[in-house]
Amino acid sequence: MSSVMKLNSFTGVGYGEKATLTIPTGPVYEEIFLETNLTPAQIKRVSITLNGDEIIVLDGALMRALEAYKGLSSTEGFYHIPLADITAKTKVGMYYTALVTETGDNIILEVEIADTSGDNAPGIVLKGHATVSTRKTSRRIIVPQIKRQTMQATSTENEFLDLVSGPLISVRRMHFLSDKVNALEIHRDCTKVYDTTRVVEQMRAKRNRRFWQSGMYHFDPIMRCFMISELFKTAHTDELKFTVKTDEAVGSIPIVVESVKVVQPALLPELFRS
Repeated sequence: MSSVMKLNSFTGVGYGEKATLTIPTGPVYEEIFLETNLTPAQIKRVSITLNGDEIIVLDGALMRALEAYKGLSSTEGFYHIPLADITAKTKVGMYYTALVTETGDNIILEVEIADTSGDNAPGIVLKGHATVSTRKTSRRIIVPQIKRQTMQATSTENEFLDLVSGPLISVRRMHFLSDKVNALEIHRDCTKVYDTTRVVEQMRAKRNRRFWQSGMYHFDPIMRCFMISELFKTAHTDELKFTVKTDEAVGSIPIVVESVKVVQPALLPELFRS
């Protein structure tokens, strides 16, 4: 059964500062909630670092947008850091994307706050809460990740070849932060595996109760909520190429990549027995 726990207090809370919280080990983290009086613009950057590796990088506006895309309502004063995909159709699918913690882990949650203090600036309220569950496997098998990359878009057809990829990494979603993107093709080793347009994807999203956000183009292979079987595998032999078509040259496009990384492939059968 999942339960809710209050996290430790943040240190270093202040305008223009980076608030820090150490996440206790032991439970499986499905979601983390920030309770705060800060606006989305004031939350410049939120990160979770697992043993020295940043696995989650977001900001206030993105946290709101990712929740809204999935059709999850927001509550004033709360921001959600999605680890597990709680829209999964099965419990195993949700557990697949949760953050399993182990003894000895060093897990740091940081919130970078904009320097918007003034004479009448209110004191900052910043608390952390989490939805947690017990571990179902002997070890951490998979690590959820939300990271940023950037691609160049200096023409109307732009190739992105630098996605962090490999046989153990699968994409949940990619969010291209531009309202100029109108179509996407994907080639794996010279074979076209995906070819669609903004209009088609907005139609598919609507059928699957997903809600496109202003200023974004969403690539969502798991929009039907099959969080394991419909992940986009990034393994390739020669090349994994994204051809991003835009209305005009836009210079560069930030990309938010939601993915999972298998860190104990030999233990995967254990996950499906749990």
